[in-house]
Amino acid sequence: MLEIGFWDYTCPGNGSLEEYTCDEWDVLLDDLAAGGTNSLVLCVKWLTTGYRSRFPWLDQDPRCSAVATDNAVIHHALQGARARGLRTWVLVVASIFDAKAFGLPPSHPDALWGAYGQYDPDLPGVDARMIALCEEITDLFGTETDGLIIELETCDGAGEHRVPIYNAWAAEHGRPDFATVSRILLEPRGYPFLDWRDFTTDRRVAMLGRLETAIRARGFTGGLSTIVEVGNADGVLVRNVNLERLTRALPGWSMTTYDSIYDRRINRLASMDFCVVQPRALGCEVNFLTRGVMTFGANWEDHTDSLDEQWRMSIEDALAYPPARCWFMGADARTDDGMVCNRAKLLAWGYPDGRTARLALMRMLREMGAVQL
Repeated sequence: MLEIGFWDYTCPGNGSLEEYTCDEWDVLLDDLAAGGTNSLVLCVKWLTTGYRSRFPWLDQDPRCSAVATDNAVIHHALQGARARGLRTWVLVVASIFDAKAFGLPPSHPDALWGAYGQYDPDLPGVDARMIALCEEITDLFGTETDGLIIELETCDGAGEHRVPIYNAWAAEHGRPDFATVSRILLEPRGYPFLDWRDFTTDRRVAMLGRLETAIRARGFTGGLSTIVEVGNADGVLVRNVNLERLTRALPGWSMTTYDSIYDRRINRLASMDFCVVQPRALGCEVNFLTRGVMTFGANWEDHTDSLDEQWRMSIEDALAYPPARCWFMGADARTDDGMVCNRAKLLAWGYPDGRTARLALMRMLREMGAVQL
């Protein structure tokens, strides 16, 4: 593996780094460097906004330390990571926004996660905001990072505005029209969404291509990656894109993959095939995201598994099917209401705080030979 390290968020509601001070960042970065890791992904735009932006359509929670310090803590973190020998990546989720602040209706009425709307680039006005968002983040942090990761999560829905766009695409590519593909055959053995998946893959490619042009025009020469989502459930794995179409169209991009439930016990071998083996066979540079100090996963309440066991399986899989980069989501858990990293849940799984958990994970990485001091 070229890089191994942590993936985390400055964004409110995540539960990890959104209130970090510069001194707290120094503790974290010292831990990462001393523990042998060499990579850090920092998400500054998730469902919520974890940086100070000039755009009024982005939420700006003053409790977020990055917002309160006009991004000083982010600059401190990225510069400090590089000074300690870590490669840095900045992550942007460009398809989910606080619906009230964003001011545009979501792509379809049932596409809300609480206060957060899911948007696709075909919704009028959204593509321009996606470009402006990525341009601003490039301008702010591009000189301090080695790569940008662009996530278009949940942008594949079938809102009414997409029907004529799909029908034109279908006519051009010899595919059935929307009225036909929307009549889903209820056959558990048959996967019925291939035409729609190819269409939404092409729409992703078009948007990512425009974002690449905009980012490069700002002078950014670092790596580019996008997230390929894999849905995992009992008895089935589903990839949300046609990977061959995507990789052919974006030859300079690496693919960041993850198992949607972050539970290595379910479809373990198949998930590594989907997330690493198959994209690598297509010539992709593959980055794999797995569980770190992360308590997300409602199904855990019904099981007796531990964070330690999840980490062990993740490290075994990364060693057996090595991606170019392996990132562990969550380096801390600081709030009791965090959606992803929850201190109260962490206590229930035997760790008194996030730092103790991350040090335990890093000790396991060393003991299993995944990193060297």
